[in-house]
Amino acid sequence: MEMPDETDGPILEVKEVAKKYDTKRSLNLFKKSKRLIPTGASSLMRTASWDPYPIFMKKGKGTRIWDVDGNVYIDFLMAFGPLINGHANEKITSAVRKYIKNGDLYGTPNELEYKLAREFKKFVKTQDMVTFALSGSDATFNALRIARAATGKDMILKFEGHYHGLHDYAAVSVEAPAPVAGLKWFPKSLPYTAGIPPAVMDTVVVSSWNDLESLSKILKIRGNEIAAMIMEPIMANSTLVSPEPGYLKGVRELADEYNILLIFDEVITGFRVSEGGAQQLFGVKPDLSSWAKSMSNGYPISALSGKREYMELIGNGVGYGGTYFGHPISEVASLANLKILETNDFEAYTHLARITRKLGKGIEEIADDMDEPMFVNYETGLLTFIFTDQRKITNYRESILMDWTKYTGVQKKMLERGIYYNPDGAERIPLSTVHTEADVDAFLTALRESIKEYNREN
Repeated sequence: MEMPDETDGPILEVKEVAKKYDTKRSLNLFKKSKRLIPTGASSLMRTASWDPYPIFMKKGKGTRIWDVDGNVYIDFLMAFGPLINGHANEKITSAVRKYIKNGDLYGTPNELEYKLAREFKKFVKTQDMVTFALSGSDATFNALRIARAATGKDMILKFEGHYHGLHDYAAVSVEAPAPVAGLKWFPKSLPYTAGIPPAVMDTVVVSSWNDLESLSKILKIRGNEIAAMIMEPIMANSTLVSPEPGYLKGVRELADEYNILLIFDEVITGFRVSEGGAQQLFGVKPDLSSWAKSMSNGYPISALSGKREYMELIGNGVGYGGTYFGHPISEVASLANLKILETNDFEAYTHLARITRKLGKGIEEIADDMDEPMFVNYETGLLTFIFTDQRKITNYRESILMDWTKYTGVQKKMLERGIYYNPDGAERIPLSTVHTEADVDAFLTALRESIKEYNREN
């Protein structure tokens, strides 16, 4: 694979960018958008946490994005993770342009679907079969349905703080305020949003993640009723929290003991932390898996994969489908994207690991030099840092004990210095194969200056 050129794109001068930073057009667009679109955008994640308004972008190339006011940033959001090969990747966009000359959507089977399934198997050797959908929520929803059909049981067990989409059975205890969250060893099932029927809460059991003892206790009580346990194999929606040594293996053993299907939600980790996802990284094979973000480099597609005995229930009692599932244009993009990632025996992941490690170590050095209480964690292609006195974080309840105000305040100053990432401390920073060491150096320089400025002002 051709590695990115260290000189590709402008390296931003911190003081110069800060002096002329202006986002008035973004503010104006936000005001107009809110008159017609609830919250001003079709996904809450694009506006939530942005105070007083989000930045509107108009173009991107490689690791750079430009907003409507003409400001240029080094992008460390990468559309929440999909853009593993960068904005406007020429090989991918060229493949899409070539394809759409001949059509768009046919409502029929097509050869691309078979080719993508074959390519998928080059990466994900732990799963027997795969089918494609449109979003991560589609994949997790259908995985739960298959599990119920396969086991004849109705209950689902999920983990506090893990996010699996916004369908009712997933939108449970994604956030869990301490006063109402219940016991740590047996959390209360809480709706993530209004509009979820109370009956749904009666079918979803919640456990604290990274704690085999509490999970074992819950399963002794409810295990015979539970069809599936669904989890992020690396927690990535409330900071980045890695599994404790042996934890995933222990969960696998408990699932087998109680005839429960184990579902890994690899929407974030898939094609990112390793070519075969977290299940390859940690050597634990789930029964079913969901995939999405890094598969297509920004085109709408997801995948549901698993053991043959469960996947073949589709069409044999289990319904599945959608007009846009496995869209040919997204399949073309996915094929081109995965071909890039597999080049030279997946060497892209070596670069991605090196860049991630450089950023993580650099933030740790800043924290030490400035005597700044911070927690930094990273896996290949994913990183979080938060302001906290905690030296180790293993679960959701620990992850939210941070200085949220400081994180957001520092992020605002990073924006002025040309570094773009999400202002929500619970979110991760997803890196890409096109991020360079110079990009990371720019981030670290801006972070050091932003923390200094924030501390002076507060």
